[in-house]
Amino acid sequence: MAHPPQYGTRPVIRRAVIGLFALVVLLLVLGSLLIYTLVGTAPGNRWLLAQASTVIPGELTVENWQGNLLGSVELSGIRYHQPSVTVELDHLSARLQLMSLSRGWLTFEHLSVGHLLIQTAPAKTASDDSSPLPDSLALPLGIRIEHLQVSAIQLNDTQLAHGMEGESLSAWRRFQLARLEGQVLEDLLFNASAHGELTSPYTLESRIRWQKPLPASDQISAIQASGELLAKGPLTALQLSHDLQAPLIIHSQGQWLHRDDQWLIDLQHAWQAQPLPLTGDNRLKLASGSLTTRGPLTALQLKGHTALQRSRPEQQDLRLDILLDSSLTGESLNISELTLRQSDQRLTGKGSIQLQPVKWDLALDGDIDTAIFSPQLPGQLSLDGHSKGQLDGSRWQLEPGTLTVTGHLRQQPLTLSARTQGSADNLQIDSNLLWGNNRVQLTGKAWPQWQLTGQLSLADLSQLDATLQGSLTGNLQILGKTNAPRLSGKLVGKHLGQGHLKLQNMQAEFQNLGTGGQTQQLTLSGSTLHQDSRLLLDTIHLAVQGKLNRHELTLGLRNGDTTLETQLDGALSLPANSPLSWTGTLSQTRLQQQHLGQWKQAQPSALALSLARQRLGNFCLQQQQSRLCLDGSLSNGDALTLEASANALPLALLSSLIGPDYSLEGTLNGQASLAGRLAAPSGSLSLNTEGARLTFNVDDGPPPWVLDTLSLNSELDGQQAHTRFVLATALGQINAQASHGFSLEAPMEGQASFRIERLSAVEMLTADLRDVRGTLNGDIQLGGTPGEPVIEGVIALQEGHALIPALGTAISDIDLSLQGSPKGRLAVSGQALMGTGTLKVTGYLDPARWPMALSLKFSGERLLVADRPDAKVWVSPDLSLDGDLQGLQLSGKLLIPEAAIHPEQLPEGAVTVSDDQVLVHQEGDAGQRLPLGMDVTVTLGDKVNFNGFGLNANLGGTLQILQQPQQPPQLNGQLVVVKGRYRAYGQNLAISDGQLIFQGQPDNPGLDIRAYRKIPSEAITVGVQLSGTLQTPEAVLYSDPGMEPSQIMSYLLTGRPLEGGTQSDANRIAQALAVYGLEKGSGVTDKIGEKLGVDEITVGSDWETEDAALMLGKQLSDRLYLTYAIGLFDAVSTVMLRYTLTRSLHLEARSSSEANSLDLIWEKELR
Repeated sequence: MAHPPQYGTRPVIRRAVIGLFALVVLLLVLGSLLIYTLVGTAPGNRWLLAQASTVIPGELTVENWQGNLLGSVELSGIRYHQPSVTVELDHLSARLQLMSLSRGWLTFEHLSVGHLLIQTAPAKTASDDSSPLPDSLALPLGIRIEHLQVSAIQLNDTQLAHGMEGESLSAWRRFQLARLEGQVLEDLLFNASAHGELTSPYTLESRIRWQKPLPASDQISAIQASGELLAKGPLTALQLSHDLQAPLIIHSQGQWLHRDDQWLIDLQHAWQAQPLPLTGDNRLKLASGSLTTRGPLTALQLKGHTALQRSRPEQQDLRLDILLDSSLTGESLNISELTLRQSDQRLTGKGSIQLQPVKWDLALDGDIDTAIFSPQLPGQLSLDGHSKGQLDGSRWQLEPGTLTVTGHLRQQPLTLSARTQGSADNLQIDSNLLWGNNRVQLTGKAWPQWQLTGQLSLADLSQLDATLQGSLTGNLQILGKTNAPRLSGKLVGKHLGQGHLKLQNMQAEFQNLGTGGQTQQLTLSGSTLHQDSRLLLDTIHLAVQGKLNRHELTLGLRNGDTTLETQLDGALSLPANSPLSWTGTLSQTRLQQQHLGQWKQAQPSALALSLARQRLGNFCLQQQQSRLCLDGSLSNGDALTLEASANALPLALLSSLIGPDYSLEGTLNGQASLAGRLAAPSGSLSLNTEGARLTFNVDDGPPPWVLDTLSLNSELDGQQAHTRFVLATALGQINAQASHGFSLEAPMEGQASFRIERLSAVEMLTADLRDVRGTLNGDIQLGGTPGEPVIEGVIALQEGHALIPALGTAISDIDLSLQGSPKGRLAVSGQALMGTGTLKVTGYLDPARWPMALSLKFSGERLLVADRPDAKVWVSPDLSLDGDLQGLQLSGKLLIPEAAIHPEQLPEGAVTVSDDQVLVHQEGDAGQRLPLGMDVTVTLGDKVNFNGFGLNANLGGTLQILQQPQQPPQLNGQLVVVKGRYRAYGQNLAISDGQLIFQGQPDNPGLDIRAYRKIPSEAITVGVQLSGTLQTPEAVLYSDPGMEPSQIMSYLLTGRPLEGGTQSDANRIAQALAVYGLEKGSGVTDKIGEKLGVDEITVGSDWETEDAALMLGKQLSDRLYLTYAIGLFDAVSTVMLRYTLTRSLHLEARSSSEANSLDLIWEKELR
């Protein structure tokens, strides 16, 4: 069988293959064209979007599509709607990489989203669902976004985030977020990264860092808050960890989980002790504590505790413990307990607060130590209060609420009761405060307008504040709008005081005081204003009337013969955002005083006052041809401008300042011009006098001083001044010039020279010196600082002389010099004649130290310090005076080698001043003198004689005088009567062993003195031994040989025994007993009575005077008694004869050298 040729079928197969390939190529081309048409053209993209809209649940619409998916695409007006949610996007632009679709990924090189609005439908009751999420949220293909931008995301009416940027975002069966940052809410910045599964159980791990700036505050120093959140684990059991890093450090740990078909929170927040970020207060700290938030979101439990702790130097820290137990259920916050506790103090709140609508029912009670508010308010108070009400928009309602406070404050009982009730249309308040003796009542309407009346009865202001004194009573009325109340009332004050100021009486009446535009009135008057014991003002009167923008103020002050009156007219401005200011005029000022005369304001002066600037324009007071003017301003508390002048000011106005013994004549002219900083102004100052003269209004005073030249000129240049002073009189001349600053530390440099040839000016300063002569020369250079001056040069007193009339001596040939040195000390060297002795002075003054220090030594031999008829005394000092102007110490030795003291005899009948009497003309105590301490040893030489008051004795001994500043002196040692006699009652008594022993107080030395008398004719010695102290002496009679005290007294005073005495001798003996008060005196008078034949000898008061008298009595019969009285201190003698008629009725006849009388006396003893 023949076979067909093989080559015949190959062309057919080749053509078939070619045709099939062409068909495939054609299909590919057609498919590519179709894909390009769908993907690479806008119509194709819109067709794809329309097909996808039919598949996607809900409605998807796009208003505008530009570009294509192969390049970049921009869409606008995008809206997606479902019954439960609506999503609107105003703009979207993207650039895709479609080639990644071959690997199952849709990749966006860039995706920019505009404002994304998500609106959700009202929530419905959730159906039971065992799983909160589907089993998978995996996408059909992966989506990767290399760079993402989102302008804003808004959920319903809340803007959640804006300005978001992200990198490397991907999602398929898993998701990953490399970086996403932006701003949440208003100003919370975040940076997040995360990765996890998109299938159940949705495990994820994320980290979010955030920070939020804090508003500026004067109390809080922190400027931002920041933290970091870590989340890890399944979405239904997510483990959370958060660290708050600022402004406090708080660590939070817990879970977010889904259990029993609901979302639960279980978080524990804990912190360690740390300081609170408060400005200027680093002592207040937050103690360690914790807070637990647990439960479902619909019933969240909140429990925690912490404390605030304040450290106090050298005291125990204060600690305030805080305890919270509450729950948040839906729209209601239920507070089981919120307690603040500090030591024994407690404040506890309980109740509930409903958020929508706002309702509350709260109770408050506690115990408070008020010293925590201020140490000046110690006390313990108990609080009990209750409030219940509701708020609906601008409408609110308060049910009757109470607040009661009881306890003690500043050791005074306190009770406060307040009751409130009402609504937004009418809020009523009724309160009563009783604190000690002070009461305040306030009753009336408090909202929406004030209509309150009050009673004020503050009977003791010191119970409110220890610095206050007096009482204040009155009534008050508060009316008007809540933001502009008007205050009216009347207040009366008595014995008001604060600190050193005291006002005897005060009365104030006011009407419609406030910040509104109403007419207001205030009248205030007061009397007797003291500062300590110094009277400042007798009367005060202040009156204000008008509106804030136009009112008038008058002020009147009076103190003694000085009165000041002035008037202000102006306006007070209270702008909302600016400080208040006052502008107006000052006029009708009048100043009047007895010595100053009357000064009146020449013309009205502009006055402007504000916190930033104070300005007074051309204010002048004038009196005849005299004129005082002032014009200036002060800005920002530092910038000063000032022009002042004084023209023809009478110097006589200053006479009252220098005392009645002097008077000034002439006039004073001056100019001052200052500008610049208050602490360092620039300008000039000049003062000069014309026709100045000082007259001495005293007897034997020097002639008037004519002040030929008296001028002061100063140029100010910032913190430096260049001053020149010139004084020229007939007595001498002083010239000084210096460059100096205005503080104690500022350097100074200058020089001064003077020559005073007449020193009679010293006699002005003291009445103890007269005939003061000499020449005083000085040429010195000033350096250093006012606080530590350096004085170089010499000040010398030559040929000085002065009389001391009170001592009868003179100091002559005075030669004294002060030599300056670079160290600042002034070396003192000088000498003077006192009698024939020379007093020498050496040492130094140190003005560089303040108070000025000094150290001086005084020495000399036989200086005549007293030369009077009754005393002539020489001393030899070796003394040192050291210290400063706050206290000096005098120490050393003082020898009295010779003295002759002959005091004048007191006249008979002279009476000494009682210790309890005060002579009002005497000088006051030298309590204001320079404090002086002493440690001086005084030695009496062998030529010290005292002859007076019947005593003629030579004295000796040594005394040490010790004295602390401002304390009485103490004396230790003894004075010895070396040899002496005492004459009394016509007898010379010899003194032996006489000593006055000092052991402290100088007015009560111990006594050891023996005075005796010898009777040679009878070989008898009698005497008195004095012991004890000067204030309580003890006297004992003695004799040799021994005898009765009455005989001793008779021999001592008469030289004869008692039996040989006369009636006159007996009187003398009795008088001696009365004057000296000898021990056992009654026994002696008994002996005398026996000798004289009388029944009674007594010493007491006579019947006509209260003076002491010697009384002799004799009972003549049963009913008749005779008494004879002799005055001990006068010459009055009285005879009284008393006849007893009955036990209660007596007849008395008296006869004396001054009067005679006959009396019938009835006596009755009251039981």
